[in-house]
Amino acid sequence: MTPRKRIVKKLPEFRLPKEQKEQEENDLKKVKAQALKDLEANEKKSDEWLDDEMEKNLKNAK
Repeated sequence: MTPRKRIVKKLPEFRLPKEQKEQEENDLKKVKAQALKDLEANEKKSDEWLDDEMEKNLKNAK
């Protein structure tokens, strides 16, 4: 009997090596954190703007 040829299996393209997968997850976490920080800053600006507008309206009403 002849020995069988060994078939070298390749990883499918949709599977990433563990290191690359972790790096992408870390990148996504950084982007998410930055987006949340930007959203909080925008909300803060919006609140300040509303407060300023309310003060203007109160001064005009007097």
